[in-house]
Amino acid sequence: MLAPGGRRYVLELDGKEHYSRDGKAAPDLYADMVREHRRIRLQGYEVYRFGGAESVDPQAAKLMLSGFFDQLLAP
Repeated sequence: MLAPGGRRYVLELDGKEHYSRDGKAAPDLYADMVREHRRIRLQGYEVYRFGGAESVDPQAAKLMLSGFFDQLLAP
């Protein structure tokens, strides 16, 4: 996402496939995820992650995202 002032953002919605395999924690998947996070940050992007559980209730997700974007894009 490109924002005013040249700010660059990556927004990620992480489900359990980002950190588990067959319902069990998978340290290699987590390591891949944080490695990619570092790579993106080094390219000048701010990374904001959201847990999949935050999006289960559509109304709660809408309120959370509205508040998040209000803060993120505040002057």
